[in-house]
Amino acid sequence: MLLTRIASSRKLLLAVNFVFWLAITVISATQLYVRFQGQYDGGWFNFFWRQSVSWAGWALLTPFIFSTLQRINKGERAKKTLLHILAALGFTFGYSFIFSLLSPIFYDSSIPIWEYLRQSLITGTAANLLVYMLIATFSLMLAYYQRSQVDRENKHRLDLEVASLERQLISAQLETLKSQIQPHFLFNSLHSIASLIRKNELTKATETIAILSELLRATLKNQERNLISLEEEINLINKYLQIEKIRFGDNLDISYDLETNTTDFPVPAFILQPIVENCFKHAFRNRESGKLVIQSNLHQENLQLSVTDNGEGISHHEDTKSRSSLGVKNVVQRLEKLYHHSASFFLKENETGGTTAQLQIPRLPHG
Repeated sequence: MLLTRIASSRKLLLAVNFVFWLAITVISATQLYVRFQGQYDGGWFNFFWRQSVSWAGWALLTPFIFSTLQRINKGERAKKTLLHILAALGFTFGYSFIFSLLSPIFYDSSIPIWEYLRQSLITGTAANLLVYMLIATFSLMLAYYQRSQVDRENKHRLDLEVASLERQLISAQLETLKSQIQPHFLFNSLHSIASLIRKNELTKATETIAILSELLRATLKNQERNLISLEEEINLINKYLQIEKIRFGDNLDISYDLETNTTDFPVPAFILQPIVENCFKHAFRNRESGKLVIQSNLHQENLQLSVTDNGEGISHHEDTKSRSSLGVKNVVQRLEKLYHHSASFFLKENETGGTTAQLQIPRLPHG
């Protein structure tokens, strides 16, 4: 790929070099024709023919000048000045030599080549040095442009690699955070099953195992997805709540108030589970019954999710931070990883009792 680009670049430079010097020849021939058209025979082509010898030498030398200057610029800084001076003198003399070789063809063939060389060195050295300096300046500008393009491409490539690594890191961190959740509900579910077995409530225990199996299957299905639809999330939470429902029976009232335009909204997988689990761990811990309401609506293109319980409020705990369990911290960290500061989560105590966990989630560009 790189060799192909280099070869293509060289062909382009040769083509540009030919067109440029051809254009210079045409322009200078036209200027002389307009100025001296009545003094010489042969018309415009005669002037073009004679101007060709003046610029053909530089057309031949330009690719070599470019190549030489590239090598000089790669050398040590202390030697560069001397090498540039030697290159300027060498290419200026080289042009005069090429001019003296071509002059008998374009001008008077009876004049010796060395005479053309002497005249060129005496009368044209200053002008030829100026032309060389213009070519060298253009060569250095082109080299700088090419380096800047390469640097820009390298920077873009590095930016893409950094972005990819950041995505992989965030994905790994999210996987770690999600993996913290699963042992919690699994432990609680197994604890509930064990309690049912000790009470000889084998039918309920069997039913709980079946629901737990479905929940684990659904969890494994979504383990590689950071985002799922709210509908899928509610289905996961509903399976988890079915297990709790078996334990509480009719003493647990669960209701959903979901706006239809929110069901396909992408949310972090299992984002509600730690919040719901927190209700059973804190709000309902001293109660034999409980009520849970899960609501969703859209506000300015953001999804608003709330989980409300009728249990003990935050103020009923000696340590008000006790509601900020590992699961809740997990929710905050996952929101931060996915949405940075665009998402929000907070807990508030209701005036009528109980606590509401409120989430506001934006729609990701790819979601």
